[in-house]
Amino acid sequence: MQKNTVRILLLLAICFVFNSCGTKGPLYMPEKQYPQDAPAKN
Repeated sequence: MQKNTVRILLLLAICFVFNSCGTKGPLYMPEKQYPQDAPAKN
């Protein structure tokens, strides 16, 4: 019983660490601030 509890807590801790990595903040459309030119058609 105690081994399972330790494994679950370790798994939750690992998931929390991986969830903490990455970009933070709301998603946004950067084209409003930095408009891009349309690609040229050949």
